[in-house]
Amino acid sequence: MTPDQTVVLARYVRALCPQQRFDEYTPDAWHDVLGAYPLDEARAAAAHCASVRPFVSPSEIIAAIRQARSDRDRDLQGPGQYAEIPDADPDDVHAYLAALRGQRTRAAAGQPLTARPIGELTAGVTREIPSADPAVATVRRSGPLGIECPRCGAPIGKGCRSTYRKRRLADPHPARIDAARAA
Repeated sequence: MTPDQTVVLARYVRALCPQQRFDEYTPDAWHDVLGAYPLDEARAAAAHCASVRPFVSPSEIIAAIRQARSDRDRDLQGPGQYAEIPDADPDDVHAYLAALRGQRTRAAAGQPLTARPIGELTAGVTREIPSADPAVATVRRSGPLGIECPRCGAPIGKGCRSTYRKRRLADPHPARIDAARAA
């Protein structure tokens, strides 16, 4: 909110609450407190506060703005289920979280969210997703877990077990390591 808009807000509150006292410094003080909020939200919050109280303070306006934003945010489809898909790579955690925070801020402020077509979002994705079925899977693990253990018979992808107590071992058997190097 600009200082001129703060003057407009102070005049609006004075019209809502004629018994409230204002002087020439009131808009300056209110701007120091309310300068970070848009005029339309502050006007709506001031009108709400004036409808339930005879006097309106900047702290009550801020509380009403926060409550209205919280109510709008709660009315969305649910956490992480907005109409807009973030313009950030999900593998870049910091950028993705910044994009999600930006969405939540815009949604809470009542700004429109734009839906993007799924085809546009998946156009650059060419990564093959391996099948969960081991018979169909073509992706093979590398290293010692990529082969069956010749000593304990542990299957591919599973850790070796001791032959005596059948406990899972932290490291593969040396025979499995050697067989993986040979393969």
